[in-house]
Amino acid sequence: MRIIVADDEYFARKALVKSIGQLEEEIELCEAEDGTEVMELLEARGADLVVTDIRMPDMDGLEVAKNIQARFPDVSVIIESGYADFGYATSALRYGVKDYLTKPVKREELEKAIQRVKEERKKIKQKIEKQIVARRGQFMNFSHILENEVVANEILQDFFEKIKHGSWYLLTVQSEKKQILKEEIQKVQEIFGRESQICIAYFYPKNEFILVMEAEERNRFPETLLRKKLVECWNKAGVKCHAGISQCHEATAECVKETAKAYREAVYAINQRLLYPENQIYYYEAEVNVVQLFSQAEERELEKNLMENKSSGAVQLTLNFLKQCENNRDISIYSLFTSLIQLMNVINKVYSMKKEKNNTEENKNSYLLFNFKTDLYSFYSMEELKEYMKELILHVSEEPEQKSSIVKDLLQYLEWNYQYDITVNELATHKYFVNPSYLSRLFKSETGMTFSKYLKELRMKKAAELLKESELKIGDVACCVGYNDVSYFIQTFKKQYSMTPEQFKNSEK
Repeated sequence: MRIIVADDEYFARKALVKSIGQLEEEIELCEAEDGTEVMELLEARGADLVVTDIRMPDMDGLEVAKNIQARFPDVSVIIESGYADFGYATSALRYGVKDYLTKPVKREELEKAIQRVKEERKKIKQKIEKQIVARRGQFMNFSHILENEVVANEILQDFFEKIKHGSWYLLTVQSEKKQILKEEIQKVQEIFGRESQICIAYFYPKNEFILVMEAEERNRFPETLLRKKLVECWNKAGVKCHAGISQCHEATAECVKETAKAYREAVYAINQRLLYPENQIYYYEAEVNVVQLFSQAEERELEKNLMENKSSGAVQLTLNFLKQCENNRDISIYSLFTSLIQLMNVINKVYSMKKEKNNTEENKNSYLLFNFKTDLYSFYSMEELKEYMKELILHVSEEPEQKSSIVKDLLQYLEWNYQYDITVNELATHKYFVNPSYLSRLFKSETGMTFSKYLKELRMKKAAELLKESELKIGDVACCVGYNDVSYFIQTFKKQYSMTPEQFKNSEK
């Protein structure tokens, strides 16, 4: 701890230096004869604490405290005075002075005052470190955080405190619109954060608020409180939200595992917005009442239309299927999901046949969108899902005039997933059902650059934004934009901006 002692009286200053030096603390002491010298020392070397006499020539103790508050707000101040003057003490508090001691200063009082400052600074440091860790987590995918127990315990410690000590629910809350402003995010967090039984955090990759809410008596969900908060979000932040709610979970020491399970449940729950968009609150339901919505005859007709490149017929079949699902209380989200798997299997089969691969083992095991129930989470409305299926069918039907829409969708996909290991081959084969070489040429003709160059520049742009707006370390920024090798990230960033990430960060201060 570095302390500056300021007093224009030589012997008084030396006595104070001696008293502080005898404390059982690792303390570095500096001396100043007046306020101007205090400010010069702070400018040159900094300090944690200034202990200053109130009456000094040139600049008195109150003026010193005022200047420190304005220019060095992280520095603490203790004032000593020969007068027990209430007016001085009141002014001192206004300038953030931590203690007001009267001369002669007793050693015990001095020790207690310095200890209080030390403890307060320690708490502030811990709070800042906690905020930095939480800030780092905001730029990570929540589900990916839960895949690493060490990272999860560091970033989600506030959540885990609630999980360990009582029954709880996990919620995923999303705005009705996909783009949400920074100010809106802050307002929503403030609205929910005012309640002691709620813990909230925002995660940018999927634009989701994750909440842990304490259960009410008999493990009931506090629906009245949630509805009140959702109304506040609309009235005060202009944000209309949907909320997916997990089952009730009991207190547990296995926080990561239980949180991951609860998160999946909340995601499955909010997927119901595709079927019942007028609702705002969706509860998790076990996988029941799964019915076949797409008959075998319709499958065969879809396959025939796709093979013959009759896109209008294929699109109409798909849209009719999706339309019957809307606002139909007899249809569950699991029935929709199962039927989408049927559709995707037909599309994949036709795509494979067109590539003359026939049903090889590789195709049978290949990845498809909708392989997981959480994949529906990327669609905010049935209209989005309809549009996606329509474009997918047009791509597979090989209608040239529709191909450019692939790039538009791909650019949006990269905007949300740039931090992951993405290859044009994987996207062409498993997402857009086109030839990888064709997709590469199409992407370059539409954007003017190769896929790999575009992805690299997008990652560098996102890295620059993080360096400007956050307190993340360089290694954390690298991780957030998809680089596991920090050295390679620094090298790539320097090529893009002609300076290292550290130099860039300093230049933005």
